[in-house]
Amino acid sequence: VESGRRQRQMVERVGQLGWPSSSIQVLGGDTGRSGSTLHGRDDYQVMLEAVLAGNAGVIAARELSRLVRDNQDWNQLVRFCRHQDVLLLDEQRVYDATNAQDRVVLGVAGAFNEFEIAMIIDRMLESQRQKAARGELYEGRFSPGYICRKQPLCEKHPDQRVQRAVMRVFDHFDRCVSVVQLHRELACEKFRLPVVPAGCDWRDIEWVAPTYDQLLDMLKHPIYAGIYVRGRKKTFTVLDQQGHVQKQRRRVPREQWQVFLEDHHESYIVQERWERNVEKISANARGGGAMKGTPQESPALLAGLLRCYRCGNIFHTQYPSGGVYYR
Repeated sequence: VESGRRQRQMVERVGQLGWPSSSIQVLGGDTGRSGSTLHGRDDYQVMLEAVLAGNAGVIAARELSRLVRDNQDWNQLVRFCRHQDVLLLDEQRVYDATNAQDRVVLGVAGAFNEFEIAMIIDRMLESQRQKAARGELYEGRFSPGYICRKQPLCEKHPDQRVQRAVMRVFDHFDRCVSVVQLHRELACEKFRLPVVPAGCDWRDIEWVAPTYDQLLDMLKHPIYAGIYVRGRKKTFTVLDQQGHVQKQRRRVPREQWQVFLEDHHESYIVQERWERNVEKISANARGGGAMKGTPQESPALLAGLLRCYRCGNIFHTQYPSGGVYYR
C-alpha cells in the first residue's frame, strides 16, 4: 500500500516542476502487471504513443527502471525520449535523455534492474527446487482425499467417509473402459466427491458432483499411489507474431518430471494399479492413445473398425439422408 502512495505522490513532484494539474495524466491500469514484457500493458502503450506523437513532456515514476524490466525495451524507451525531447523523472532527480551522461546513468540503471530481477527469480526458483527435492513443497489445494495438517506432512483425510468415496472412484474405474463412462455412471448414481476448498480448514468438507476433469486428474495423479511429483507441467517462453514474450504451461513426459519420490506418503492404490490406469486412459481415443479412431457416439457402430479385405484401409462413414454408408 505504501509503495502505491509513494508512486501517486509523483504527481506533486511533477507539479512542483511547473506542470499544471490539468496536464498531468496518471496511468495506473498496469499496476500489478510484470514489466518483463510489453504484452497486455495497455497504459504503457498509451505512454509510448504519447511520446512518439510529441504529446508528452516528462515521464515520472518512483523507480523509472521498473517501468520496463527488459533492458532492450528500456533502452528503446530512453531512445524515444531522446529524439522526442521528453524528460525522465524519479524521486531523486530529473534525467535529460539528450544528455550523454544522463543516458549512461539510465542505461546502467536499466542493466542493473534486469540483473537484479534475474538474481531474485533464480534464488526463489532454486529454493523451490531444493524444497521440492525433499518432497516438502505444496502449492494450492490438495487432491481430494489428502490433507496437510502439519507442514510438510501429506496424509490421508482421517474421515473414513472421505477415504471410501475416493476408493470408490478407483474401484469403479476398474469396471469401466473410459473416464467418460465412469463420469456418466457416477453421475447417474448421484455420486458426490469430498473436496476441501482452498484456504479452508481440512474439516470443512464439501460434497460436490465430480466433473470429468476432476475424475481424469484423480486417475492420472501419482499422489494416490504414494508418489510425490513436481514438474508435470513446465513453462515455455515463446514469441507471438508481434514479437511479444508469452509464457505457456504444457504437460511434459514422465521422464522429464523434475521430482519423482516413491513411497513418500500413505497411498490409496499401489503404483502398478496407477500405471495401469494411466495406460488405460492413454489407450482410449479421448486420451489420444493408440486406439484413436475407435467408435464414439454415432449411428455408425463400425466407424473406425471396418477395414477393406484387400488393402486393409479403414472405411470412412457418410451420412446421406436415410442411413449410414461405409466407403
